[in-house]
Amino acid sequence: MNDVAIVKEGWLHKRGEYIKTWRPRYFLLKNDGTFIGYKERPQDVDQRESPLNNFSVAQCQLMKTERPRPNTFIIRCLQWTTVIERTFHVETPEEREEWATAIQTVADGLKRQEEETMDFRSGSPSDNSGAEEMEVSLAKPKHRVTMNEFEYLKLLGKGTFGKVILVKEKATGRYYAMKILKKEVIVAKDEVAHTLTENRVL
Repeated sequence: MNDVAIVKEGWLHKRGEYIKTWRPRYFLLKNDGTFIGYKERPQDVDQRESPLNNFSVAQCQLMKTERPRPNTFIIRCLQWTTVIERTFHVETPEEREEWATAIQTVADGLKRQEEETMDFRSGSPSDNSGAEEMEVSLAKPKHRVTMNEFEYLKLLGKGTFGKVILVKEKATGRYYAMKILKKEVIVAKDEVAHTLTENRVL
């Protein structure tokens, strides 16, 4: 994906993260996952260089809801070590479906691209052992990762639902951001379905 192109653009009502008011924003969705918003529709390159909102839909979770307004959709995604949510609404169900489809298509395309890159790095077409390795891999049961396999280094963030901790895998020395959720809060706030989906996405 060498050329970055605009997949979809248009006006959305975006809900503020801190002050929960709705503001009109002109958003551009690009095929590299960039999702950027402006107060006015950008007329030239200079205006496009200074968006008010800028985040990525790569590995995002998309949710549709009729609250707090009809035709609302929520994008939940990972930025650095933090799961963030951005809430939008549009005027019609059709418009929401168009945005949801476009965002999901971009996210799926980026995921496929990442998987293809990983496949390319892990083996070459001339490697005849690939099929055998795959069969062995499929035959082995998945190793269940436990918290004891990590060394806890630093608290990165804390919120209503839990906390994010910087950890190091003892076996490999790799660093990860581990999210620890409070089960009772998830259940109480009816976030079970969202949490399970987030687990699959991340």
